[in-house]
Amino acid sequence: MKTDGKVAVVVGGGSGIGRATAELFAANGSKVAIADIDDEGAEVTANLLRDHGASVSTHHCDITDRHQTDELIAATLKAHGGLDMVTSTVGWSDTTFFIQEDEDYWRRIIDINLMGSIHIARSSIEPMIEQKSGSIVLTSSDAGKVGTMGETVYAAAKAGVIGFVKSLAREIARDGLRINAISPGPTDTPLLRAQSDQHVIDKMVRAVPLKRMGTAAEQAGPIVFLASDAASYITGQTISVSGGLTMTS
Repeated sequence: MKTDGKVAVVVGGGSGIGRATAELFAANGSKVAIADIDDEGAEVTANLLRDHGASVSTHHCDITDRHQTDELIAATLKAHGGLDMVTSTVGWSDTTFFIQEDEDYWRRIIDINLMGSIHIARSSIEPMIEQKSGSIVLTSSDAGKVGTMGETVYAAAKAGVIGFVKSLAREIARDGLRINAISPGPTDTPLLRAQSDQHVIDKMVRAVPLKRMGTAAEQAGPIVFLASDAASYITGQTISVSGGLTMTS
C-alpha cells in the first residue's frame, strides 16, 4: 500500500477513523491534507504527522457546503501540487424512532451522510479527470445494506452512498478514476463513546462474531488500501469492515 509522494485528502481527519487514516497515509509516504469542521482536532492530527516528518496541511471544511469542498480541493492543489486520493470518514446519526423525528433532523442526516459524499466527490473528480488518474473512498454503513432500527433515514442516506458509488464508478472509469466505500461496524471512536453508554456498547459487542469493537486503525487499513494502487482493479465496491456483524454477498 505504498503511496510515496502522492497527495491524500482526509475529510474528517480531526479524530477517530479520519485521524487513523491520515496517520496511515503519512506512514506510507503520502502528503496529507487534513480537513474537518473541528479545526483544533485537525491541528492535533497534523502535529502528530509532522512529528514523523510528513508533509501536512490543514483545512476547515464542512462537506454539507459544496463551496467549501471546492475550496478544499483548490487549497490542496495549491499546498501540495497535486491530488491523487480523496477520502471522507464523515458521518453522523442519532438513535431515534422515525415517528419521533422532524424534517430538520432528516435534512441534517441527508446533508451530512449523502450530500456531503456527493459534494466531495464532485469537487474531486474535475482535477482527477484532467490528469486521468485518482481514487476516492467514501464512508457508507451496513445500515444502508440491511437496515437498522432507530436509524431509518440514516440507513436511507447510507444506501444512497452505496448506489452513488456504484453509479459514479461506471461514469468515471473511462477517465482512469476509481471510487469505493467502506461500511464500518462498531468502532471504538470518540464519537461512538459520546453517543453510546457502556450497556449499548456491550450489546453491540455481543452481536459481533469477533466479540469486540473494531479500532480506528482497523478501519483506516481498508480505506488506504482502496485508495492506493494496491486496489487498482477495484471500483464501485462497498466493503463491510464490521467484525462479521453483517455478511452480505
